[in-house]
Amino acid sequence: ADTDASASSSSSAASAGYLVDTNDSGLQAFDFSRMLAQYAASLPASAADDAVSYLLLLTLPADSAAVDLPVAARQRASCENAIVRVLYDGRDYAHFVGDIQPDGTRRQGFLERYLPLLGISSHEQFSQSIIRKLADRSRDEGRLADAVLLYNLGERYNTVLAVLCKQLGELLYVYSTSGGSAIASVVETMGLEDIDGVARAVLTHYKQREHISRVLDSRAVDTCSTLLALMDFLSLHRRGAFEDALQVIEGTQLLPLSDVSESTATSVAAGQYAERVRSLDDSITRNFSLILLTAMDTLSRLYAGLKESPFLDAVKQATMLILRKKARCLMV
Repeated sequence: ADTDASASSSSSAASAGYLVDTNDSGLQAFDFSRMLAQYAASLPASAADDAVSYLLLLTLPADSAAVDLPVAARQRASCENAIVRVLYDGRDYAHFVGDIQPDGTRRQGFLERYLPLLGISSHEQFSQSIIRKLADRSRDEGRLADAVLLYNLGERYNTVLAVLCKQLGELLYVYSTSGGSAIASVVETMGLEDIDGVARAVLTHYKQREHISRVLDSRAVDTCSTLLALMDFLSLHRRGAFEDALQVIEGTQLLPLSDVSESTATSVAAGQYAERVRSLDDSITRNFSLILLTAMDTLSRLYAGLKESPFLDAVKQATMLILRKKARCLMV
């Protein structure tokens, strides 16, 4: 009977994939790692703490003196990847990897109590091994809000700006191809209800924190600021606030609109602006036709409004002349 029970147990383990060949002699061993990973995966989301605790047992062979270094590294990597999957599915990042308090201090998460088991000895290593993997996957799979949160937690501030710039550029592109009505559905897909609002808050927060502002890439900051100004420009144009829209687009210095006093320098200025635009981030350049056409429409509507005015005094006529010069600069 004992022999039959042992055979049955061995058969069950084999059918579950827990027995693996160890060498050419045909001997088999019990795959402890596979069993733990499958059991942890079977636990409900409410038992995520337990799942992570079980997965940490995967590192036990890695701590044995009898295990060589390559095997130990594989065990720890297997543990890290399994934990990342559990955390990604549950999305309870504040609990597991910590968060940033309102005063700027960092609160540790559940997982950080067990970093020695993972062979991790510093926050920087933890950020690289766990937080960055979660952030990269969130970014790649369209979880923008999670990606921003995790990159920020991992102190990858320039990456946060890069993610926000990319998504703001996507919004502008959607606007140029489908119109403003399509933006709401795209925002919902990205996982943020107010992308430009989040970008403004993040940029303001970063600029106000000296330890963050000194490590920011000035090009990323300029790109983000310009994209937010373009969002304002399009919003003002859509609402019919054409004078305010013109002021905003002039402030970006993307178009030769500010100085039109010297007509002989028009072509030179336009060439300089064109050269500058080519050096800008792709999130801006790919939307340049939208920016140019909307600026032209803004000038046209302002001109038409003045022309249709019943009282054309000298001031209005001078303004109309300036608008014509601005439009001419855009057409060079």
